[in-house]
Amino acid sequence: MRPTRIQPGGKRVPRRRGIAIAVLVIIFALISFVVIAAVGGSAGDAQTAAIRVETARAFYAAESGAVIIFRSVADGEDLPASGTQITLGSETIEFVDSPPGGTGTVILEGRSGMATRRISLEIE
Repeated sequence: MRPTRIQPGGKRVPRRRGIAIAVLVIIFALISFVVIAAVGGSAGDAQTAAIRVETARAFYAAESGAVIIFRSVADGEDLPASGTQITLGSETIEFVDSPPGGTGTVILEGRSGMATRRISLEIE
């Protein structure tokens, strides 16, 4: 026999025991969706921050290449040949275009991860 309760007036009504569990499951599901949405949004922020760090490292690598060019010119040395690459830790400097006579436009790139920064220098 199913448990029943008696309402005022003597009418018997069956008890609903499973309703509390169903309500709790729905509440926990809603809380889970809210937490997942909050965590998903912060993952995009972390990726953006990582890209910014890589971009800054690529720029610093390109600046280091510019310092190499300035020192070569100041010391009267030959400029690095086109296609020359120098690795600094996880960053790379590539001398994309280097004039053979020591005067003209030098183009160099700094790379870090997926980020690339290009600097153009005019040597006179």
